[in-house]
Amino acid sequence: MNIKSLFKRYRGLIMVLASGSIVLLAGLFVVLLRPSVPEAKATWLWDARLVESHTQDIIEFAKENGVTTVFLQIGNEVSDASYRRFVAAATKARLEVHALNGHPEWALREQRKEAVRFLDWVKQYNDQSRPEERFAGVQFDVEPYLLKSWGTKQDAMVEQWMESARIWVERAQRDQLKIGAAVPFWLNGIEHEELGKGRDLRQWMVDKFDYVAIMAYRDAAEAIYEVSRATLEEADERNKQVWVGVELTKSQEGPGVSFYEQPLESVTQELDKLVSLVGKHSSFKGVAVHSYESWRDKQETKVAQKTDGASADDASP
Repeated sequence: MNIKSLFKRYRGLIMVLASGSIVLLAGLFVVLLRPSVPEAKATWLWDARLVESHTQDIIEFAKENGVTTVFLQIGNEVSDASYRRFVAAATKARLEVHALNGHPEWALREQRKEAVRFLDWVKQYNDQSRPEERFAGVQFDVEPYLLKSWGTKQDAMVEQWMESARIWVERAQRDQLKIGAAVPFWLNGIEHEELGKGRDLRQWMVDKFDYVAIMAYRDAAEAIYEVSRATLEEADERNKQVWVGVELTKSQEGPGVSFYEQPLESVTQELDKLVSLVGKHSSFKGVAVHSYESWRDKQETKVAQKTDGASADDASP
């Protein structure tokens, strides 16, 4: 039987196999192009003045370290023009910038207007800016448990916190703003009659916001995952996003909380382990490093140590 006859007889099978090969190759191509999970990182940038004179440094640092999102503290000392220049440069580098703000008192009724004023400013800023200059979202860092009255008035403060969060979310949704919140990992231990029977504040926060950045501050991958797992599982069910936050800043809470004392190589190894543990959760958005300033300082310390080591070698007989 010649080749032409074979082709006629098995043409259908050949076409199926060829189509399957094309699909397989296309799938492989997509996988190769897709960024790996460890590259999805965020960082909190607190000193807003840095965007006025260090925009390129920040963007280069972000690109080198796989940062895709910057939570940028909004300060009155920085002009709108400076924010526009920074956000435009970040957008060009494929970085998202979220406007960050918050104070513990913002959870309370008498201070709620301050948070609304912040949302109004972001809305006005975005309306007056070109698409590439606009904030991709907002993040609230409101921690009323830091107030002295938390210990004696927790129920009342939780109720006000929930009221405030509802208003923030409604305003953000009305203004078509993505909204997230930085939250501690232990909110599952807080219950309130307003939450309903069998529900805790962690579940409520995950359900309410578009995403949460959980402050899972521990200095080992397994410990970070352990305190994050409940929030990740809740977000999996609700199709929400979770940034898992790690601490590099010096902590006053005792040992086991921050990576501050660890060298950069150890931090990187632990973050890689963390990603392998957390990556199975569909809600996992990435690792959020607190903060840009501490992360940069740790990297600069490593570079300085290498330079000093090289100088010592050069000076040796």
